[in-house]
Amino acid sequence: MKLKQNIINFLRWLEKYTQTDMVYVAKGGFWWIFGEVVVAGISFLTMVAFSHWVPKEIFGVYQYIVSTVAILAIFTLPGMGNALIRAVAKGKEGMLWLCAKTKFKWSLIGVGGCLAISGWYFLHQNFILGSSFLIASFLFPIPRISNSLFNFWQGRKRFDLQAKYSIIINILEAAVFIPILFLTNNLIIIILAYFISRSVFRALFFKLTLKRVKNQETDKETLSFGKHLTLMQAIGLFAQQIDKVIIWQFLGPIAVATYSFAQIPLQRIQGLIPISALALPKLSEKNIKEIKKGISKKFLKLFLFAIPLTLLFILIAPLIYKILFPQYLESIPYFQVLALSLVFLPFSLLSTSLVAEMRKKELYITSVITPILKIILFLILIPFYGIWGIIIAILITQVCGSALTFYLFKKI
Repeated sequence: MKLKQNIINFLRWLEKYTQTDMVYVAKGGFWWIFGEVVVAGISFLTMVAFSHWVPKEIFGVYQYIVSTVAILAIFTLPGMGNALIRAVAKGKEGMLWLCAKTKFKWSLIGVGGCLAISGWYFLHQNFILGSSFLIASFLFPIPRISNSLFNFWQGRKRFDLQAKYSIIINILEAAVFIPILFLTNNLIIIILAYFISRSVFRALFFKLTLKRVKNQETDKETLSFGKHLTLMQAIGLFAQQIDKVIIWQFLGPIAVATYSFAQIPLQRIQGLIPISALALPKLSEKNIKEIKKGISKKFLKLFLFAIPLTLLFILIAPLIYKILFPQYLESIPYFQVLALSLVFLPFSLLSTSLVAEMRKKELYITSVITPILKIILFLILIPFYGIWGIIIAILITQVCGSALTFYLFKKI
C-alpha cells in the first residue's frame, strides 16, 4: 500500500508540469497500452505467419477482399462508437443495445453491396473471389456491431476490462486463424476462418457486456450524433481502404502485399498510443472553451514524445523486418517514409476536442476536405509512381489535415 501511495504522490507531483490528471492517465493508459501491446503482438505474429506460410499473391488478394469489405462496413455506422463513448460517460448505458440495433439495420446496405460484388465475380467466372465476397456478406456485420462492447467499457473508463476482453478475443481469434494459415493456402478457407473467428468470439463478449449494463437510460441525441460522425468519417474511412483497391487495379496483388507490409505495422504502432481513447471520456465531461489553454499546452508537449518516437522507428525498421518479415525487405523504405506520419500524432488531441464539444460543422470540414484530397492524390500519383505515389499522397494529406485541424481548434 505504501508503494502504491508513493506512486500516486509522484503522479500528483507530475501534474504541476503536465497540467493533466496523471493518475487517470497512468491507470487508463497502462491498461490501454498493455492491451494494445498484446493485440499488436498477436497482429505481428499473424503477419509473420502470412509472410512465412502464405504466398505474396494470396496475401495480396486477401488484403484486397478485406479492404473492399471494410469500405462496405461504413454502413455499420462506425461513427456510432465515439457517440456511444460519450453517452456512456454521461450515464446513458441503455444506448449500447440501441446503438447495436441501429448499426445492424444500416449494415444490411453493406450486405447488399457485398452480395452484388460477389454476383459480379461469379458472372465473370471468378469463383474464388465470388465465394470470398459471398462469405463476407453473411458475416462481416457481426464483428463490426459487436465491437461496440469496447466503446461501452471505454465510456465507463473501465480500460482494464476493455483491455482484458480485447486480449482474450484476439488470442482466441489467432488460435483459430494462424493454424489455418499453416495448413492451407486456399483463399476461400482463409477468408472463411477470418470472418468466422472474428464473428463468434466478438459476439460472445458483446453478449457478456450486455449483462453488465447498469441502466436502460437512452437519448435520441446519441443516435443522431453517431450518424453525423459516420457521415463525417465516411470519406476518410473510404480513403483509408481505397489505396489497396487502387493498387490492386493498377499494380496487382503482389504490390498490394508489399504495401500492406509497410502500412499495417505502422497502424499497429499508432494503435499503441492512446491519446484519443484517454482524452475523449475526460473532455466529454468538461467545457472545452474553459480548458482550451491547457489543451494547447498538452498538444505542444506531445511533440516531445512524437518526434523521438518517429526517429526510433525509422532507425530500427531494417532490423525488425530482417527478423520478422525477411520475405518483405522491399517494404522497409516505404515503412520508413510512412513513419514520418507519427510526428502528427499530437493533432489527434485537437480533433478529439472537436468531437467532445460536438462541433459538427468543424468535424464535417476536416472529415471531408482531407480525405477528398487524399483520394484525388491517389488517383493522380499511383498510376505514375506506384506505391511511392500512395506514400506521398498520405504525407501531403497528413500535413494539410493537421494544419486544418489546428486552425479550427484555435477558432473554438
